Amino acid sequence: MKWSDVGNIIANAAPVVAGLLTGPAGVAVTVGGLIAKTIGSDADPVSVAAALQADPAAFERVRKFELENETTLTRLHLEAETAQLAEVNQTIRAEAASLDPYVRRWRPTFGYSVAMAWAMQMIGLTIILGHAVMKDPATAPGIIDSMARVISSLMVLWGVALSVLGINVKKRSDDKQISAGKTPEPGVLGTLLHKLTGGGN
Repeated sequence: MKWSDVGNIIANAAPVVAGLLTGPAGVAVTVGGLIAKTIGSDADPVSVAAALQADPAAFERVRKFELENETTLTRLHLEAETAQLAEVNQTIRAEAASLDPYVRRWRPTFGYSVAMAWAMQMIGLTIILGHAVMKDPATAPGIIDSMARVISSLMVLWGVALSVLGINVKKRSDDKQISAGKTPEPGVLGTLLHKLTGGGN
């Protein structure tokens, strides 16, 4: 039993808490301890899960805890996201400084690959639809429905690919600003975290 398992158990009652429990280990342990205190159990995943399963009212206490500590939990969530982005940025810097051409160039290669895959997918779907409409217009609705299901099933894969690409683009922009002697502007998460921690005062 892990904290992420507890997160899955309380996902419907307290989605923000659940997200923190399924996140980085340090944050999960901290939030898990708070939840254990809230429901009166030992601060370990097995005990918390057992307490939740034994007392349905414990879910309501967790939900109340989430509502009463929304600001703190949001701050923890943003800090966890910021830490993960910092790790990604550190990896990018190390790869960019590497003397190995493959290590330095695989991210640009990934970007071009994403662009090519996107273009091939869109062109292919357009050709299929155009051919179907010209050959037998009556089959067009069924083909469009099938294409919609295919595109829907690919959304998760595209979400991951475009997220990685977005981080690469943002990091490259930051590197250019640093090279020009400028301080990079914080992203959305950085700005929110700055405000929540009182940095805007």
